[in-house]
Amino acid sequence: MSELIQKHDDRATIRWKLLASVSAAALIASSFAAGEALAADGGSSRPLIWIELGAQLERASGGDSPFVPGFYSRIDPSLTPPSKIAGELPWALGPEAKISFQPEDSNWIFSGDIRFGRASNHRISIQATPGEVLQSYLATAPGTGLFGRHCCTHLTRAPHAFNFANVQSNHQESHLVLDFQVGKDVGLGLFGKDSTSVVSAGVRFAQFKTQSGVSVKANTDLSHYNPFTALPTFAFIHSFYPQKYAEGTRFRVYSLEAGSTRDSALIGPSLSWAASATLAGNPDSSELTFDWGINGALLFGKQKSKTHHQSSGLYNSKVYFFQPSHYANIYNHPPVHYTRSRNVTVPNAGGSVGFSIKWPNAKISIGYRADIFFNAMDDGWDTAKKQNRSFMGPFASITFGIGD
Repeated sequence: MSELIQKHDDRATIRWKLLASVSAAALIASSFAAGEALAADGGSSRPLIWIELGAQLERASGGDSPFVPGFYSRIDPSLTPPSKIAGELPWALGPEAKISFQPEDSNWIFSGDIRFGRASNHRISIQATPGEVLQSYLATAPGTGLFGRHCCTHLTRAPHAFNFANVQSNHQESHLVLDFQVGKDVGLGLFGKDSTSVVSAGVRFAQFKTQSGVSVKANTDLSHYNPFTALPTFAFIHSFYPQKYAEGTRFRVYSLEAGSTRDSALIGPSLSWAASATLAGNPDSSELTFDWGINGALLFGKQKSKTHHQSSGLYNSKVYFFQPSHYANIYNHPPVHYTRSRNVTVPNAGGSVGFSIKWPNAKISIGYRADIFFNAMDDGWDTAKKQNRSFMGPFASITFGIGD
């Protein structure tokens, strides 16, 4: 029997996806009907300031390295280790905002944008392996016993083994990305009439934080036996004493507590290219465009990691019911704490594709975006281990202009 409980409700994510899809379809369908009205209001002038608000449905990858306690080599292999219980972080909604300024009669664009998000999961795995059915049987041997009957010569129980584990895993992630850039449209009309091609350079700041915890309680090799049945001579005693009073109990119990806190703060130069090509429509009313872009950065900063863990194992052997439980230490990993901090260089690369419906003073965009930060985190436990951080998923945004 195995039971897995995830407190993050994926049904809420599914409902959000459904609602977002319907809303996007409704906006696109109504956009062309509203195009002429927007054109009439906006005229042919170009706004000086553009404000963009949106969100990305993203899944963050990259977290703690798998942690497998040393005692898992001693217990039933069918019990799932905590490294496989945690699983991936769920989909999360990451808000974003951007403001751009383009002076009148100029191809230069000054912009600043922010993206942030967070995700968490809490998983509980309750596992149990089925033991053999407890049975008792009466073994007789030829001969004359009391009252001329065959006498009980041996009474025993079938072996019984039982393994149980309760694993709890918590993981939290948050990230923040800031961009300040200056760009210029270097290819007006390069991909057709009214197309754009903007090359930008600037500074990118990124910060990533994670916090996790793992707890394991495992009882293994639980067995019952009746010491009075070890010798046929004492078989008759068993007939006067219930098994629960005569049998002994043996089992092993293991426990683990582990946790980590990690943080990376990075900053460095960035370069990006964003382009769009008109598929249909008129820029004086409304048009449909295909958009794409690539970005890169070289970030420098500090990478920090704090981890701790401890585990133990005890063996209980109780031969007779009247004996107190006796625990012997069979496994011990004392508490350890590791703190690491070092300067790092992190390359960053990303890209996006999507579609937009544009009016003279507004725009609605949908698409897919990916951003990868190479070796951004130290996710090791006892020693440093580099791991990438990536954020991928669909996005949607609405942009409007002010200051005609």
